[in-house]
Amino acid sequence: MILNLIILELVLIAIVYVSFSVFVQRKLANYKRIKEIKKEMDVKMKELRTLGSGVQKEVLDLKQKEITALASESMRHQIKPTLIILPIFFVLYYVALPFFFPASFSVTLLSYTLSYKTFFIAVSFVLGLMSTVILAAYERMVAKKQQVATTNPVQ
Repeated sequence: MILNLIILELVLIAIVYVSFSVFVQRKLANYKRIKEIKKEMDVKMKELRTLGSGVQKEVLDLKQKEITALASESMRHQIKPTLIILPIFFVLYYVALPFFFPASFSVTLLSYTLSYKTFFIAVSFVLGLMSTVILAAYERMVAKKQQVATTNPVQ
């Protein structure tokens, strides 16, 4: 009974952490801009491929610098949330969990024995993956509805 309660506590902590992580990512990362950058980069890469070998080196360098600048901007948007989420994970993993759970505690799952920290990482990973897939499907559905609404305006 106590063992199940401890496992439930670890799962709840993982749920809270993953929820916080998703929230921070959604608030800090500018996903609209990231999508715009991806489209711009695709266009510029296509232009670069169609230029051919007879183009001056300066033109190629200019196009490559534009692509590099866009890639750098996209990376900045994606890294911003990590600067908050990662330190919180380390504090949780190395300070909070050892403070609340005994070091000898382990969880047996499908005939595998995992330390409580490994179990926490596994649960967090699975929850994070599930939330990513669900959010991506939701965003795709919303985008499809918006596309249908713009192509077929209500009369």
